[in-house]
Amino acid sequence: MDARYYKRIILYALVAFWCVVIFEFSSQSADESSRTSGGIIEAFCNFIVPSFKSFSGTERAEFIESLQFYVRKSAHFTAYGILGFLSFFALFDFKAKLRFLLTVGFSFIYACSDEIHQIFVDGRSCEVRDVFIDLAGSTLGGLIALGFTMIAIQIKKKNNKNPEA
Repeated sequence: MDARYYKRIILYALVAFWCVVIFEFSSQSADESSRTSGGIIEAFCNFIVPSFKSFSGTERAEFIESLQFYVRKSAHFTAYGILGFLSFFALFDFKAKLRFLLTVGFSFIYACSDEIHQIFVDGRSCEVRDVFIDLAGSTLGGLIALGFTMIAIQIKKKNNKNPEA
């Protein structure tokens, strides 16, 4: 077996692993998800906001609550950005533009299935808005990967024209 076979297996495994990570986060009940995002916000605020430690318990809770929506939506965007990035490279047998379209299509289908899955999770719901946020993230991830690919192609072309450089 050639190196392409092993490359394909590794990249597909990374995509599958990341899909499992997304699934696991989506499997958290609403309360678990709130604790997770709240913990991230609290750790971030303790590090970034100097006066946060002096807030009363109620003030801290209100401050964290005010940021929950943005952190959760950012998590959607980021998780699917990573999925788009990984998926793009896993489809290396295809031309770059087709890879990008397949990446976005796959991410869209996975985002839809993920939202449907959340209907069955305690306190969670299926939100079309989240699918669009996921799609935006995967599109950006795919575009970043496409950009890296185009730069690599240009470098390779330049090096082939000037082999002594």
